Amino acid sequence: MQLRYRYRLYPDESQRQAMAQAFGNARVVYNDAVRARQDAHAAGEKFPSGTVLQKWLITDAKHTDERGQDVELGLDLGLSAFAVDQHGRVINNPRFLRRAERKLKWAQRAVSRTQRGSNNRTKARRRLARQHAKVSDTRQDWLHKATTRLVRENQTIAVEDLAVSGLARTWLAKSVHDAGWGQFRRLLGEKCARYGRELVVIDRWWPTSQTCSDCGRIDGPESLGVRTWSCPCGAVHDRDINAARNILAAGRAERLNACGGDVRPHTGAVAAEAGSSGTPQGDAAPHPA
Repeated sequence: MQLRYRYRLYPDESQRQAMAQAFGNARVVYNDAVRARQDAHAAGEKFPSGTVLQKWLITDAKHTDERGQDVELGLDLGLSAFAVDQHGRVINNPRFLRRAERKLKWAQRAVSRTQRGSNNRTKARRRLARQHAKVSDTRQDWLHKATTRLVRENQTIAVEDLAVSGLARTWLAKSVHDAGWGQFRRLLGEKCARYGRELVVIDRWWPTSQTCSDCGRIDGPESLGVRTWSCPCGAVHDRDINAARNILAAGRAERLNACGGDVRPHTGAVAAEAGSSGTPQGDAAPHPA
């Protein structure tokens, strides 16, 4: 007897969009493959193989104007949501450390209740270390998957140069460390270099959350509790989406204004010896003969 099983999936909105995009791309490539074989049959030529079709319809098609558009992405990193792009798509913050806090507290209390130097204390410390390693490994696995997906789907990614070390000394320290912004930025840079993508990092002092992405007016600093604000030009902005749009605009400007290597001749002066104008000072300064 052969059994048949039926399964029904209930994807959320982001999963529906991803599935629709994947199915749409597959349908376009399939239709192009059918058309290519029909043209070969009409011309009396040999049917192109799967390898040839893959080269024509996927590899070479990426360099055409129709499908080779440069997909750009601006990301605003945060704590309530891990990241928000310029279209309002949200990458949720998994908060691995917060979710494991209860188990970590129990394991830490077990260590505190044991006697120093005893075997029970050694076992308790190992259990605590395994819990911390599990949190770290889970976060690293999630960051690898998230960065790989972003790099594969986009040609250019613009992010803000956040002062992670400075924020880690504030009352947000635990949440900042739990988010793993520094590791996310490092993995994103490594994978962009590996896959031939471009990562643009804008200045951390750029007021991305305060600038209106429609008219360019700077509204001024607001508390973190203000999530939406209105501009006198009539635009109503979500704080994160507006910041992502400004990050993308600054990234585009950075790409257009990018210059080549330094043309100033090397004088041998170190950074601490050079003045604000770049003129060597101290021992590195030229002396009259």
